[in-house]
Amino acid sequence: MSNKVYIARNYRSKFDAAGKAKMDCETILENNGWQNIGFKQTWISNSILGTLISALGVTWAILRMKSGSTVCLQYPFNKFYGYCLWGAKLKNSKVLTLVHDLKSLKGKYGHSDKEVELLKKSDQLIVHNDKMGAWFKEHNFTADITNIEAFDYLHTDNPNAKRTPTNYEQLRIVFAGNMGPFIFELDDLERGNFKFDLYGVGFDEKKVKNANNTILDYKGCFPSNEVIDHIDGDFGLVWYGNTLDSCDGVTGQYLKYNNPHKLSLYLLCDMPIIIWDKAAMADLVEQEGIGFRVKSLRDIKQRLAELTPEQIDEMKQNVQRVKADVQSGQFLTSALQRLS
Repeated sequence: MSNKVYIARNYRSKFDAAGKAKMDCETILENNGWQNIGFKQTWISNSILGTLISALGVTWAILRMKSGSTVCLQYPFNKFYGYCLWGAKLKNSKVLTLVHDLKSLKGKYGHSDKEVELLKKSDQLIVHNDKMGAWFKEHNFTADITNIEAFDYLHTDNPNAKRTPTNYEQLRIVFAGNMGPFIFELDDLERGNFKFDLYGVGFDEKKVKNANNTILDYKGCFPSNEVIDHIDGDFGLVWYGNTLDSCDGVTGQYLKYNNPHKLSLYLLCDMPIIIWDKAAMADLVEQEGIGFRVKSLRDIKQRLAELTPEQIDEMKQNVQRVKADVQSGQFLTSALQRLS
């Protein structure tokens, strides 16, 4: 048995967007020689049965864990993260925690001492980016910390996926996900060579301010395992909150630390990124040349007008380079190698 192990779990659906990142991480760990010592990954929607399977799987894993192992845990892990930590320490094993989400960085929860103390029991941490890494260091974490930089999104391109050539006279900006209040404010933007194509839930035609001259085009909602093949646009928008001028609210402010899975989705759809300038991932977008940052959505008109077709094409070429790493699991693979 390998001394590098992980514990697979139950997910509500094989095609659930919320679990996609964690399921992919299990696959990438396996591909890098880490061994699952729990039950096989399952996809049972019944919450009681699913929780029972996860609990039994974790218990089986602790029993099988060899002394001196390194166990990779994904956080949060419902009620079982603390149990896994206890089992690892019981077996004198190191803990590598891959952080997906932090309540302590979401304003409505406030700082969680309990969460911080729990995570401090890890020997190694893989966090989202430099900004999140700095937060951990500010809270006196002594664990070895590295960044994943972007979440992988395992996927094989569908040759039949719709990809329309770029019309530089009317660029299509895609927003995919839950429609926040800012969506319906987009019609207040000064018109330019762009419109917005919307995919997801929460669109309400009654909230469209200017139905006769709207720049919003709702394309529908698709299952998470199909949406990549339906999204067809020129840029992907990473923005949350209520207003056009800043990413406000809990989710918006979380962008200062978070790596949204949405960004990886856009890359797999062959689109450069438009992102809030204070978002943690704005640095990666700029450094890799895969899009641009804006302080306010009101800046989009000028930024797009300044781009030449050649510059847009160059961004799209850069997207292909980063996309290849995202869809092959290279970001987590590199993070694991840095900690080995």
